[in-house]
Amino acid sequence: MVKSESQLKKMVSKYKYRDLTVRETVNVITLYKDFKPVLDSYVFNDGSSRELMNLTGTISVGYRGHTYNISICLWLLDTYPYNPPICFVKPTSSMTIKIGKHVDANGKIYLPNLHEWEHPSQTFGAYSGHNCGVWR
Repeated sequence: MVKSESQLKKMVSKYKYRDLTVRETVNVITLYKDFKPVLDSYVFNDGSSRELMNLTGTISVGYRGHTYNISICLWLLDTYPYNPPICFVKPTSSMTIKIGKHVDANGKIYLPNLHEWEHPSQTFGAYSGHNCGVWR
């Protein structure tokens, strides 16, 4: 588990906006205690891959009077926060992905705020709080 900003800076040492990425990551893991930063290989649609940081954890989503904990993974590009995170629903073995307007068969999340992402007005904290209801 990453415990300090210096550890985060090492994880994103090749990122163009390292300090902004670290600041936003600290904000996310402070707001969402379950989220953990991980450095891993992300494979793009064209088959190329890149070592990127992701934040994986659960968010609570209310639906029809019940609260569900949904596991998600947010991949931060090396140009973050000037480019949006690539977001996925990560179902447990007992869950299935409900394909719809905002989630594809691979669990990739499509939301207007991701398509219209602009830093500094867009941050993950603002994005998550505003859009959790759309994933229902």
